[in-house]
Amino acid sequence: MDTEIISRYPEGTTRSNHILFIHGAFTGAWCWEEYFLPYFAKHGYASHALSLRGHGKSSGRPFIWLYSLSDYVKDVSQAVGQMEKPPILIGHSMGGRIVQQYLTSFQSPAAVLMAPVPHTGLLSSSVKMLCLYPNLFQKIRMLNMTPRRMWDCMISLQELRDIFFGRDTDPETVKKYFPGFQHESYRVIWDMSLPDFFIQPRKTKTPMLIVGGEHDVIIPPEIIKDTAASYQAESHIFPNTGHAMMLDKNWQTAADHILGWLEKNVGS
Repeated sequence: MDTEIISRYPEGTTRSNHILFIHGAFTGAWCWEEYFLPYFAKHGYASHALSLRGHGKSSGRPFIWLYSLSDYVKDVSQAVGQMEKPPILIGHSMGGRIVQQYLTSFQSPAAVLMAPVPHTGLLSSSVKMLCLYPNLFQKIRMLNMTPRRMWDCMISLQELRDIFFGRDTDPETVKKYFPGFQHESYRVIWDMSLPDFFIQPRKTKTPMLIVGGEHDVIIPPEIIKDTAASYQAESHIFPNTGHAMMLDKNWQTAADHILGWLEKNVGS
């Protein structure tokens, strides 16, 4: 299987720890390419973004419906195996859940979970979204059941913004990223809907930061705080920020906070 990994390297001194970024559902490594990869490379981290199987430019797109969350964890494990030593892991949404599952078997210098799917499952956040934003909830479900070529007719830029971005994100920004969104495995969505009892937060030894966005309708702030409490980890909610904070207008606020936490808790 051919796996896409996008890398950016520092021009000057390189820190000893590399960073591996793991994307969320419906996206690929491309979501880190514009802002987060060059930002962390500029600050001395060799930065790598993985496209999980069936995503981005990795092979396996026709079979994406067959993949499980465990398959995605294997992709991360294989990517880590190509590095000289375990990297810092930064996972977004589904990628955050993957990192949690990965850490049940492996160690990492540090982990940052950005709007992570909680180990307790998506039921609580899904019910809240259904009650508060029923139209957006149904749009997400319908998109995954609809051929990609029809998505332009299924969802407006405003609806896409309301699902993934901050409320003041301009339509042109949403339009620019829309072509990169794709189908996600139903099997993985089912896996994430249920609690994973093998994940035992109190036994996780990896230093962890858990962050979220004030306007996130998928993983709202209270879920972030609950997840952080279960890990006894530091948490932070970024104001006026949506779910896809690495693409958000306020992306640097998130990046600055993560960098500061890494420098405090991991060093070089």
